[in-house]
This record gives sequence, C-alpha cells and structure tokens, in this order.
Amino acid sequence: MLDASYYSIIERSKDGRFTAWVPDLPSVTVTGNTEEEVIRALSQTVRQCVREMVINGEPVPKARPLDQLSHESRERQIHRLLLLIG
Repeated sequence: MLDASYYSIIERSKDGRFTAWVPDLPSVTVTGNTEEEVIRALSQTVRQCVREMVINGEPVPKARPLDQLSHESRERQIHRLLLLIG
C-alpha cells in the first residue's frame, strides 16, 4: 500500500462556493458548494490521480512540507489530507 499525504489549498469565492487544489499535483482541482463536499471530492480525485500515475509507471510527486510551499500558498486556508492508496 502507498501512503501519500499532501497539503491542499481551499478557498471560498465571493459567491460562497469552494475551490481546492493540491500544489504538488497540478492537475488536481475541484469545486463545490461546501467545504465538506470539496474535501470529499478532492480526496477521491487525488487517489485516482496517484493511482493512475502508479499504473502508468509515472513518478508520484513527493509532497512538500508546508514551509516549502510558496508564500502565497501559506497565506491561504490550508488543510492536510491523509490519502491512502490501496
């Protein structure tokens, strides 16, 4: 089993919707009406993305620690998600 733990950035727009992405997985972005909806969708999307990388023999990006994320990212609301890929 492969364990991957990435920081995600979740922002709330002026219309109240949420957008989340993972800086270490540039292709992963989700939107939703609630923060819970976005976290659930983000977890599934990251699992699928990493699983596809493993299946295709692509390197899985190593998650950077918070202090290595850009200054801009550190000023936003950040959640740490533990993602288990089986």
